[in-house]
Amino acid sequence: MSRYNYTEEELELLKVLEMQKQMLKDLDSDELDTRKRIEEAEETIKKILTERGIDIPALSSESSGQESEKLSFEHVPTWESLVSKANEQIDYQPFIEDFLTQEEINYSLEEIKQIKKEFKKRTKLNKVDACFIIVATALQTLRWVIINRILGDVGEKIDADSRLQHDDKSIEDTSTGRKKSFRDKHYNKPGDNNPSQKGYKDWMHIIFDTVPYDAIKGSPGIGENMEGRYHRYRTLGHDPILGWIFGTANIITDTITLSNWRSFRIARITPTGSKYLHFSEPTTLPTIFYETYDSIKEDYLRLPAAVFTQFVHLESDAFTKQGLPVPILEAFSEKLAGKLYRSQYDSLCLLRDIKIVGTQAVVSVIINMLVTLIHGLFYDEKTDDSREMYEVRTRKVLLYSNTLASAGNIAYSAAMQDWGKLDIGGIIVTITRLFSDVRFITRMKHEFIQKEMDKALYERLEQIDDNYFN
Repeated sequence: MSRYNYTEEELELLKVLEMQKQMLKDLDSDELDTRKRIEEAEETIKKILTERGIDIPALSSESSGQESEKLSFEHVPTWESLVSKANEQIDYQPFIEDFLTQEEINYSLEEIKQIKKEFKKRTKLNKVDACFIIVATALQTLRWVIINRILGDVGEKIDADSRLQHDDKSIEDTSTGRKKSFRDKHYNKPGDNNPSQKGYKDWMHIIFDTVPYDAIKGSPGIGENMEGRYHRYRTLGHDPILGWIFGTANIITDTITLSNWRSFRIARITPTGSKYLHFSEPTTLPTIFYETYDSIKEDYLRLPAAVFTQFVHLESDAFTKQGLPVPILEAFSEKLAGKLYRSQYDSLCLLRDIKIVGTQAVVSVIINMLVTLIHGLFYDEKTDDSREMYEVRTRKVLLYSNTLASAGNIAYSAAMQDWGKLDIGGIIVTITRLFSDVRFITRMKHEFIQKEMDKALYERLEQIDDNYFN
C-alpha cells in the first residue's frame, strides 16, 4: 500500500506507466540481441567485400541526401486504448513509490510547496485591494441596515390592527357581490345551469354554498380536533397552494380533506332538520377525484365555478386576523404548521419575509457585480499578473467583504438578541460565494501548479513533435 492518496485518473496513469516500463525493459533486451546479430552480420559482410577489393558505400540518410521519414499522429494510440491495454496486462496496482525513490518524491513535494508559495505571492492583495474590501464591506453593511429600516424585521407576526375579523360584514358583502357578478355573467337562461342526474351540486350551488372545508362540528365524533378558529391549518382546502387542487375538489363534491390526508363527506342538514355544516361519513381521495371528474364531465361550468369559489374564499380568509397557514407545511409536519399558525405567523407573513430575503439577496448580488466591474478597471497588464491571477484577487475581495458584512450582521443580531434582524439573503449570498470563490481559487491554484510543473515536459514534447511527427 502507498502512503499517498490518489485520484482514479492518477491510478490509471500509474498503471500505464508500469506497462510502458515493462515494454521498454522487454524492448531493451530484444534490441541487444538483435543489435549483436546485426553487428556480427555487418562484420562478416564487410570482411568478405574487403577481401574482394570492393569499397563499402556510406548508407546513412545524411550521405544519401534523403530525409528520414516522420511518423503521423494517427499512429499514436488513444489514452483510452492505453488504459484498457494496461488493465489487461497489469493485474496489480502500482504506486508512485514503484517509480521514484523517497528522495525524489520529497524533492517533488518541495517543488510543489515552492510553486504554492509563488501562487500566493502572485495573488497577494495589495493596498488597492484592501481599499476595495473596506468599501465593499461598508456597502454590504449599509445595505442590510437600510433594507431592515425600510422593510422591517424577518419573522414578524400578524399585525392584528391591520386585519379584519373572519366574520366581518365587509368580507361577506365583497364575496357575495363577486359571486352575483359571476352568476349574472354566465347565467342567461335556465339551460345554462344543468341540474345533475347523479346527485352532484350544480354550479350555482357551488358558487353560493358555504365551502365544505369550513366544517368543524362533528369532528370529535370521527376522532379529529379541528381547534375551532385555528381549523384552517387542519384542512388542505385552506392551503394557499394545495387548496387549488384539494379545495376545488372538495367544493365540487361537498367533502373535506384534512392535513393528515383523511377525507370525509360534509352534510348541510342534520337529522333533526338543523342547517349547518357537519362531518358525515368517511370517504377517500380517489373517490373524491373520480366524483370531481364525473361532475365536471356532466357540466363543464362546475370547474370554473369551483375555482372561482376557491379564489374568493382564500382571498377573503387571507386578510383576516387568523389568515391562511404557511403553504404545504401542514401536509408534512402538522405539528410545526400548527405551532406557527397559533403563534400568528401565516402565509402573508411568509410572503413578506420572502420579499425581504429576496431583496437582501438581490441587492447583495448587485453590489458584488459593481465591485467586480470596478475592481476589473484597475487591472494593469504592465504591473499586474495575468487576467486569471487578477481575477483571483477580485474573488478574494468579494469573499472577504461578504464574509465580514455577514459576520457583522450576525454579531449585531446576537448582541440585540433580535434574530429578526438577520440579513438572511446576504448570508445566503455569502455562503454561495464561499463555495464558488473558493472552488475558483482552488482550480486556478491547481492549474498554476500543473502548468509550472509541466514546463519541462512541454519543452520535451515539443522536441518530440518536431523530430518525429509531421
